[in-house]
Amino acid sequence: MSSFSNLLDLKPLSGFDWSCFNGNIATAVSYFGDNYLQAFAHSWTFSPMGTDPMSYDMLGHESYTYEDILKYANANYTLHREISLPDALDNIYKELQADRPVVVKCDSFSCPWFPDNYHASHNTHFFIIVHYDPQTNLFTCTDVSYMTHNYTQSVADFSQGFMNEIMTFSPRASTLDQKNTDIDLVLLDIAQTNLGLKPQTYSIFEAMRVFADQFEQWYQLAVMEMNQFDLGAANKLHLELLYIIQSRMQFLKFLEYRADLTHTNIQCIRAAFEQSIKSWSIIRMMYLKLYEPKANKERIFSTLPEKIKAVAALEEDIAYTILHIEQMRILNDQLSPTHRHASSSR
Repeated sequence: MSSFSNLLDLKPLSGFDWSCFNGNIATAVSYFGDNYLQAFAHSWTFSPMGTDPMSYDMLGHESYTYEDILKYANANYTLHREISLPDALDNIYKELQADRPVVVKCDSFSCPWFPDNYHASHNTHFFIIVHYDPQTNLFTCTDVSYMTHNYTQSVADFSQGFMNEIMTFSPRASTLDQKNTDIDLVLLDIAQTNLGLKPQTYSIFEAMRVFADQFEQWYQLAVMEMNQFDLGAANKLHLELLYIIQSRMQFLKFLEYRADLTHTNIQCIRAAFEQSIKSWSIIRMMYLKLYEPKANKERIFSTLPEKIKAVAALEEDIAYTILHIEQMRILNDQLSPTHRHASSSR
C-alpha cells in the first residue's frame, strides 16, 4: 500500500520555539494562508512594571491568544476533546489523506526529537502531524518547540503518549469580512500607544529601561525559581525574553505582508525592526550564558542592561520616526490641496 498523503511542506514559524501551543497553531493555520497574521497587528508591545519591584511577569506578553490566531486564519477548525485513540487515529488518517495538518496533544516523553533529558519525565506537549506512511507506520511531524521539521514518530510511540486531544482544520469557503488594513494607521496607533501619548497608556520604552536597571534582581529571582529544574528548563525570564523577540518577529511578518515594501519609509522601519530582533536575540543568548558553569557573570551583568537600553532607544526612535512620517504627511496635504484632490479623484 502506497503512502496516501503528500508530505506537507510545513516548516515551523520562526520565533515560536518554546511556545508550543500558540506556535503550533500559528504554524498549522499558516498552511491555509497569511490571514492569521492579523492577530499580530498590535503585538509590538512591552508591559508596564507591576507595583512589586521584583515582578517581571508579562514583560513581553503575547498580546494575542490562539483564539485570535484562529479567528483570522483562513480555516475552520474543530477541537476534539476527550477523543479516544482509535477515533483520533481515524481522524488523523482522514485529514492527512485530504492534505490537511493535524495538531495533537501528546506526552513529550514519547517525542523522539526531544533531547534525552526530556525522556526522564512526562510533560504535556503539542505538535503537528503532516504525513503518514502506512508502509513504515510512521508519522512525520512538525514542532516549533525545537524548530523540528519532518521528524518521524512511530504510530506506536504516538499511541503511547497520546493525551486524548486533537485539532483539525479545513479551508474556509470564504474569508472573514476584513477591511483593508491601513498599515500607516496601524503603525501610528501603536507608536502613539507605546510612547504613552494616548490616555491611560505608558511608555513601553521607560518600562524597558526599568527592566534593564533591575535585570540582575530578576535573574536572581529566576534562579531561585529554577532550583527544581535542569539548567536547560524553561523559566519565566527565559520565556519573557523569548516572547519579546517573538512578538517583534511576527509583527515584522505582518508589516512585510501588509505594507508596500517599495515605500522608502516602510523599508526604513522594517530594517530597524530587523535590527531590534537581532539585538533582542543577542540579549537572550547572553542571558542563557548566565546559566553556564564557567560564564563570566560579572561581565554579562555589566553589559546586558546597556544592551537592553540601547534596544529601547532604537525602538523609541522607530516610534518617533512613525510619528514624524505622519506629521510630514499631514503637512504635505495641507500645503498641496490640489495634489490631494488629484490623488483622491484617481
